[in-house]
Formats: sequence, structure tokens, C-alpha cells
Amino acid sequence: MRRWQFVLLAGPLLWWPAAAAARTLPPVHVTIHDHGFRPRTIHVKAGQEIVWLNTDQDPHTVTSGSNNVDNGRWKSSPLIPDGESFTLRLTRPGVYPYFCKPHEFEDSMHGTVVVSL
Repeated sequence: MRRWQFVLLAGPLLWWPAAAAARTLPPVHVTIHDHGFRPRTIHVKAGQEIVWLNTDQDPHTVTSGSNNVDNGRWKSSPLIPDGESFTLRLTRPGVYPYFCKPHEFEDSMHGTVVVSL
């Protein structure tokens, strides 16, 4: 078997056990408050739960993308009203920028999720 074939076949299996193990880790929380994501950048393990809680009076979204363009890496949250939350698990390592659709032009309404094995 050629080396690249092994990488292609084994690649998905390399992150799967890590994603399964991450399900036992506690969730990572992001608070939406005063038109900002806090913290703006979070680091999670593949498969670890992320919870965004809106404590702001205005509704917000958690939308994958940057430059105010939804890149479709995950389905955007619906509008999250005050006191409600949105939960997501990302299973593939990478850097995932996100923003709030209704407030896309506010710098504080942009964040980043960094996913590692």
C-alpha cells in the first residue's frame, strides 16, 4: 500500500477516538453579553460540547464564517433569546471563526473556536 493511501484510509480513524473521549470532558461555555462573545476565542477538544448562553437583552446567532459570510461549516443557530442557549460539537480539528448575523458589523460579535485532538 502506498504511503498516501494509508494516510487517507487511517486519517478519519485517527481523530475518532479523541472525539469520543472528548464527550466525557465538561462543556466549554461562551457567554453572550453586552453585544460580545466572552471569551472571544475558545479551545476545545474534537467532540467536546460548546454552549453559548445569551445573557443579553437582544437575540443573537452563532453563525460559522468570517467577514460576515456564512461558510456553512455548521448550521447557524436560530436567534437565541435572552436566557436561552445554543449547543454545538465540532469533531474535526481546525480553526472555526464565527459571528452573530444580526450584529455582524460589530467587532465584538465575532469569535473563534480552535478544535484540537
